[in-house]
Amino acid sequence: MKKYVFGLGTAQVLVTAVVVGLVAHYVCGQAGPAAIVIGNGLALSSTAVVLQVLQERGESTSRHGRATFSVLLFQDLAVVVLLILIPLISPNSSKGGIGVQAIAEALGMAAVKALVAIAAIIAGGRLLLRPIYRQIAENQNAEIFSANTLLVILGTSLLTARAGLSMALGAFLAGLLLAETEFSLQVESDIAPYRGLLLGLFFMTVGMSIDPKLLLSNFPVITGALALLIGGKTILVALVGKLFGISIVSAVRTGLLLAPGGEFAFVAFGEAVNQGIMSPQLSSLLFLVVGISMALTPWLAAGGQLIASRFELHDVRSLLPVESETDDLQDHIIICGFGRVGQIIAQLLSERLIPFVALDVRSDRVAIGRALGLPVYFGDAGSREVLHKVGAERACAAAITLDTPGANYRTVWALNKNFPNVKTFVRAHDVDHGINLEKAGATAVVPETLEPSLQLAAAVLAQAKMPTSEIAATINEFRSRHLSELTELCQASGSSLGYGFSRIMSRPKSSSSDSSDESQLSEGTLAI
Repeated sequence: MKKYVFGLGTAQVLVTAVVVGLVAHYVCGQAGPAAIVIGNGLALSSTAVVLQVLQERGESTSRHGRATFSVLLFQDLAVVVLLILIPLISPNSSKGGIGVQAIAEALGMAAVKALVAIAAIIAGGRLLLRPIYRQIAENQNAEIFSANTLLVILGTSLLTARAGLSMALGAFLAGLLLAETEFSLQVESDIAPYRGLLLGLFFMTVGMSIDPKLLLSNFPVITGALALLIGGKTILVALVGKLFGISIVSAVRTGLLLAPGGEFAFVAFGEAVNQGIMSPQLSSLLFLVVGISMALTPWLAAGGQLIASRFELHDVRSLLPVESETDDLQDHIIICGFGRVGQIIAQLLSERLIPFVALDVRSDRVAIGRALGLPVYFGDAGSREVLHKVGAERACAAAITLDTPGANYRTVWALNKNFPNVKTFVRAHDVDHGINLEKAGATAVVPETLEPSLQLAAAVLAQAKMPTSEIAATINEFRSRHLSELTELCQASGSSLGYGFSRIMSRPKSSSSDSSDESQLSEGTLAI
């Protein structure tokens, strides 16, 4: 996401900081150093609040969700520059104010320290984390496993803090390193209670920073500043996002999410008071504005969804895929068909934060998906141009769940011919359809009737008072017999497909004993 982290993120922070700083200096009459701190402080947004809202709404993998996350990541880096800058522009500084040379030297040293620290953390983490976790897992001690996870997160955060970076960036790096290991699911489960408690504590501190008496005595000023902050940042972010190829609706939604202030503003304004750059009264007013704006984030996100649903429902052209909206995707999943099956797959991928795009030729389905903030586009999945626009050359797999056998076949053929790197998993209507799909190049075919039929049969057998163990044995026996028959059919037809079996089949079947049948079946492994 480098284009959006360093491109869109840099532009957002710089443009917002300059505009807000100029307003604070020329309109509000603040001194130069105070205007710089106010501009940079209000340019930041709340990583904790916005990511929580995106996750709760299931929009983390959406277009505006990815753009928002990219900007927030850059803002965590920009905090370092701001915290270095504040002492240098203080009137109490030994330089007597803003010293260009001193600022350049300090920022250069900070950049070197940051690069060294990040490189050391990533290299050390990749070398040490797996062996350490593997040893702990062998001991089967859940407490040590949890304690080690907390040690990794807090230790990495302290290292980045010592290097002059934010602790949030250290926690982010620790998360990336842990996510690359095979222990990531257990780690996520272990830290869930701590995450909930600490997020709750954070939101409490934000609420407790709001002084009701100060709010009532300065209500018109605070209301006006709040409206200017949210309205101005939304417009600026939307304009900058449009310049980076994001659609106007997604850019507006990104702007609404980034419009409120962030938790680092409290740190910046507090340090500015300590350095004599701004008065305590001004910082208290700004605390109120930032705190109230953060509290409004969920409603701003809901407003963005309402805007998207109003505009995109009436314009089918806005539902078409645009290459610039998917050029940051890598190793993503393409869902061809956003019907009942496609929507379930999309929901599962969203919950695991796995990037995907979906295609469908029914505009009502596309509009439903877009209203939920999902990356669903109107287009024919069998078209090479449409597949190119959703980044098929960079995708890792495609789940094909179209309504008709012909459309499924054409899509498999198009992907296999034009984008052979994409593994295709497709829903089959019957045996003949499955064999044809395999010949067209499908990686694996899944029957649409077998498993639902077996589940329904199991429910009926349970109602008939059959023991659970006997139900399981009956279902498994039928499934094995059915798949064995399919294997024989595939060999007879010259196909290597086995309804969900891998395409690597065993040696030709002999006509002798049942043991060869069992050997033949055991070597076919489920692909999904």
